[in-house]
Amino acid sequence: MSDASGIDPASLSRFLNGTRKLPDGDLSVLAWAVGLTSREARRALVDINHDHDEPEWWVSNTTTPLADAITTVICSLTVSTTSFSPHTIPTDLTPHRRPAKPVRGQYLIGRAALDGLRHNGQAAHDQAQCLHRHAASDDVTIRLVDQDDHIHPFQLLTLGGGHKTVKVDILDTTLYLDNIKRFQAVIETIKQRAVSVADSLAVIGNLATYFAGKVSA
Repeated sequence: MSDASGIDPASLSRFLNGTRKLPDGDLSVLAWAVGLTSREARRALVDINHDHDEPEWWVSNTTTPLADAITTVICSLTVSTTSFSPHTIPTDLTPHRRPAKPVRGQYLIGRAALDGLRHNGQAAHDQAQCLHRHAASDDVTIRLVDQDDHIHPFQLLTLGGGHKTVKVDILDTTLYLDNIKRFQAVIETIKQRAVSVADSLAVIGNLATYFAGKVSA
């Protein structure tokens, strides 16, 4: 990364460790080097870096305006995702998400997330119908996963230009990481234990039918 951007390795290391900021010009060059070729995206990141007092803007509490801005920029650049969510339904697949169309890709969802719907009445019905609609679409693949050793949700995001990053949400903190190979290996392990696409669709369809019957009863 240092060679590609022409930034001094020590300065780059301190920036990535959150102990110093980069000048706006260096940050723009760095963004270009990692695949953010859109002028608007690079300008947005430079503006965020310029306005923020702390250096570690890529590791931020999710309640801050800065984190919202970073998320907005990255979401606008995201082309596809591979998402792992062991205990909750991914936000992209919830009924009230805006925009309503989720990010294209594969969603690996823990069965525990479905178990959590069983006592939620109308909300559970709406969520089950939403899941079934997305699972049957051409843009989204859903596979159910039994208990896995990896307990934290994460998303492997493919951005415009082919650059990839990993989004990890832990409590109130969002981290964007570049350890792509590690998470790709985790995804492959999870896929080996996941239910097939067809069987997952059948399970979700049965769940949607069950809740439809409960609501109409």
